[in-house]
Formats: sequence, structure tokens, C-alpha cells
Amino acid sequence: MRVLLAEDEPDIQLITRLALEDAGCSVVAVSDGQAVLESAQAEPFDVVLLDVMMPRIDGFTACARLHANPQTRDLPVIFLTAKSQELEVERGLAIGARGYIVKPFDVFSLVDRITDILGDRAV
Repeated sequence: MRVLLAEDEPDIQLITRLALEDAGCSVVAVSDGQAVLESAQAEPFDVVLLDVMMPRIDGFTACARLHANPQTRDLPVIFLTAKSQELEVERGLAIGARGYIVKPFDVFSLVDRITDILGDRAV
């Protein structure tokens, strides 16, 4: 599975990237919403793991822009964020996210959670 990981906290980005790579995923990590949009257009990914609170463009805006762009509209987005209020989860799903994983999360079951959310789209 090819994953675009958007996380601005270096320690969380490293731990998440290592967990995904250990499970056999290919990971490109970026640290802001603008880089998400640029990377998603530049190369193919199976899923975007997207934090909400990021510099330049927040995750909600990045998700909405990904789904508004014909080139990236079918790219599954899963929020991976500490924003856990019910309204935030509802907002993320309403703008097109396939799932919502709340931090802190279990790195050992992260790929299983992603696969569960993606269902038959998992690679």
C-alpha cells in the first residue's frame, strides 16, 4: 500500500512512518496541507493519512480540496488526528474522509485499522 502521511509533529510522523513501513507500506511523509495537495497530484497513492492541525493549509481544507480536484477526488482520505470532538469527526466525514482515527492510536494495529476502513480498496 502506498501511503501519503501528513503529520507536522516530527516524533509522531516518525513513529507512524516506521509502523507503516514495518507493515510493508511505502510511505511519503509531508508536514503541511499544501504539501499534501502537491504530492497527491505528483504521484499516485492508495490512501492519505491526514492530520487536521497543520501549517499552511489545515487537514479539513486539504481534504476538501483533494475531493474537489478531478485528479485526486477518488483518493481515500483517513484523518489521523487528536481532534476527537463529535462535530470534528462529523465534519471530516462530511467533506469526504473515508475514516477517522483518533490520536493517540495503537501503532501496532494501524495498518489493520486502515485496511478495515478502506475495505476492498486496501492494497
